[in-house]
Amino acid sequence: MAILENGSLKGLVGNLVFRKSNEKTIVQTGPGRKTKQTKATKAAAIDFGHVSTAGSRIRNIMGEIHLNMHDSIMHNRLINHLKRVTRANRAPVGEKTIRGGKIDRLINFQFVEKCHMHDYMHFDPEIKLLDTKQVAIQFPKFDMQNDIHRPKYCNLMKINLMIAVFNFNKQQYIRWHKHEIPINLQIPSKDVELEELLFDVNYQDAETVLIGMNIEYYERFSDNYTLLNNKDFHPAAIVGAFIIDP
Repeated sequence: MAILENGSLKGLVGNLVFRKSNEKTIVQTGPGRKTKQTKATKAAAIDFGHVSTAGSRIRNIMGEIHLNMHDSIMHNRLINHLKRVTRANRAPVGEKTIRGGKIDRLINFQFVEKCHMHDYMHFDPEIKLLDTKQVAIQFPKFDMQNDIHRPKYCNLMKINLMIAVFNFNKQQYIRWHKHEIPINLQIPSKDVELEELLFDVNYQDAETVLIGMNIEYYERFSDNYTLLNNKDFHPAAIVGAFIIDP
C-alpha cells in the first residue's frame, strides 16, 4: 500500500516501490518472489551442469579441429547432443553421467551445421577401440578424382585428426593426440591408400575418448599456401566416440 504524504507517494503499489529522496519521488521495482527449488529441479540442474561442463571442454579441446569456424549456435547444438547421450543413462535424475549414457550419439556431430563432412569426403574411416586400449583408424583406399570434394584453385588437402581422452566425472581432459595427413592434389596418382593409424588411450583416469576430424583446403602461391576454409566452408566433425573400460 502507498500513502500520499505532502504531495508524494510512499510505499508499495503492486510491484512498484515509491520513496522520496531530495524532494524527488523515486519509483523502483520491488523485489520479486524467490522461487524455491524442489528436489527434482536441483537434481535436473546437477545433470545439466555435468553436460554443460563437458560441452565446454569438448569445444575447447577440439579447437584445433573446428578452428573457431563453427556456426554461432554450435555450443548449444553440442549440449543438446550431450543431453541425448545422458538421457540413455538409466541412473536417477541428478546422477546421469556421460559414461553411463550412449556416447556414440556424438558421432557425426558437425561443428559447422550447414557444412557436412559427408558432402566433402564420400567415404568413412573405420575407427575402433581395441582391447589393447588403442584407437585404430583405417581409411579405405580412395579415388582422388571422385571420392573427395576438390574446391577450385585447391592444390593441397589436409585431413587432420584429434584423439582426445577425457574424464568428464572429474571434469578434466587427460591427453590428446594430433595427426595430419597431407594429400597433394597435383600429383598424377589417382588412388590413395593410407596406413592404419594407432593411438594409445591407456591412461590413468581415462574414461571417454572422442575423435575429431576436419579437412583443410589450401591454394598454393609459389612456396606459400593459403587456407581456403571459412565459417561457411569448413568440414569438421566428431567421427568417433568410445567409453574406455576401467
